[in-house]
Amino acid sequence: MQKNSKKFIILHPILIALFPVFLVYSQNIHLILIQGIIFPVLIILGITIALWAGIKFILKNTRKSALLTSLYVFLFFSYGNVFKFLESNVTQEYFILINVFLLIIYASFAVFVTYYIVKTHRKLNNITTTTNVVSITLLSLVFFNIGAYNFENFYGDFEDETLNPIMLGNNFKNLPDIYYIVLDEYAPLRTLNMFYNYDNTDFTEFLQERGFYVTKSSHSNYAETFLAMASTLNMKYVNYLSDIVGEESLDQRIPYQMISNNLVMKNFKSVGYEIYNFDSGWWGTRSLQIADANLCSKNQNMDFHTLYALKQISILRSFDMFIKDPSSKIFHQERRDRILCQFDEITKIKQETEKPVFVFMHVMAPHDPYVFGPNGEEVDYKYTFGPTGSTYVIPSEANKAYLNQLIYLTKILKETIENLQENLENQPIIIVQSDTGPDISFADTTDDVQQVGRMSIFNAYYFPDEKYDLLYDDITPVNSFRIIFDSHFQTNLGIVEDKVFFSTYEKPYTLIEITDFSIVG
Repeated sequence: MQKNSKKFIILHPILIALFPVFLVYSQNIHLILIQGIIFPVLIILGITIALWAGIKFILKNTRKSALLTSLYVFLFFSYGNVFKFLESNVTQEYFILINVFLLIIYASFAVFVTYYIVKTHRKLNNITTTTNVVSITLLSLVFFNIGAYNFENFYGDFEDETLNPIMLGNNFKNLPDIYYIVLDEYAPLRTLNMFYNYDNTDFTEFLQERGFYVTKSSHSNYAETFLAMASTLNMKYVNYLSDIVGEESLDQRIPYQMISNNLVMKNFKSVGYEIYNFDSGWWGTRSLQIADANLCSKNQNMDFHTLYALKQISILRSFDMFIKDPSSKIFHQERRDRILCQFDEITKIKQETEKPVFVFMHVMAPHDPYVFGPNGEEVDYKYTFGPTGSTYVIPSEANKAYLNQLIYLTKILKETIENLQENLENQPIIIVQSDTGPDISFADTTDDVQQVGRMSIFNAYYFPDEKYDLLYDDITPVNSFRIIFDSHFQTNLGIVEDKVFFSTYEKPYTLIEITDFSIVG
């Protein structure tokens, strides 16, 4: 009898384990890079194989153990979507009741199927074949969607002839070190006064006393970070990308590429600068191709958005209502460590090289998650991620958490600037700039005021000679490095007209010019 038994290749536990990872990737392909799923794939496969081996050890049956493994993995990763569907059809007061009801249903189903599979004397050939076919089909559909997206959004190796380096020559001596510090969503004075009832004049005065030119009414060129960064680091407007990717697109890969191999750093590299980038934790500025070194890099193959999305479709989502999500604490600490590493390491770079350096440090703060109190202390990680995170707290709490993080960030930034200016003989050029203003949608304001709040940025420059004749109070970031090259590297780039374009997260390439209103506002 045994000789006549069909031999099956059992694939479904592995395929069902891979399915949720690639599904999440396909749904977020415009945001994350493929390496962002390596860590989740390894973890989930490892747990699945271990579970399969454990059940097989108990049951001494390969098919039964495989089917039970697939059952548990499927139930684990299907829960979140089922709950989301039910959640969308009831009011919030019934969420806990629905959660408990669904958990009972899932547990009952798992127990029933487990009992049947364990007790049955059937060979389970047909159900094994069917499960193989279904899992292959599901994964194939996801791969098809990924392939179709890449085909529809294939731009080749994007080349823009205007992004070739400027011929700066090589006759420069005593080139100044340059530090470009971007504070994500750091609000300028007027925004803090208007929406947060906070006076940050002390910081402005501190900078001015140390020779900085602090603008009074700067605005970002774009509302979305990936467009703002691509524009600033290439010294040009990037509206033409809307024609390439489409106004309805969410794809961020071309701007990522423009950031990774940007014109500003190419120019500095052409005259002997070493380029240092700090891993921000955000894909656009994690690891730059042009950089000689990417510092504070850790967990390069781990992307929070992927892990969080996987958690949201899993049964772990159900426990958000009852206990704090332990995964949030992990990411909370990871964000703290990364930011502290950035501010610690930036002052040590010149200990490693005698060459002139261009240092780019994109700090993902005071942008949420809110991981610092006003004195740097740890805060309740309910402000970190997820349903217990910052987007779900009441506006007044989010407001306070943002402000506390900004206060601490300002303190360590002051110390950093003092350290960077210690060498009186070779003073660096320093730019401290926010990419955009904060999201003030919590405020009871008109859309127009919200737009101005979002587009208003902090912007400060330090030139060792303190000759600021080319700077002006409403300068936008697209002109920052144009002025630095003209004032310190004998170029004749000139400035472009300062323009402000607003768009939303949902439609980042649908750009609306609000220059006149912003400048007036």
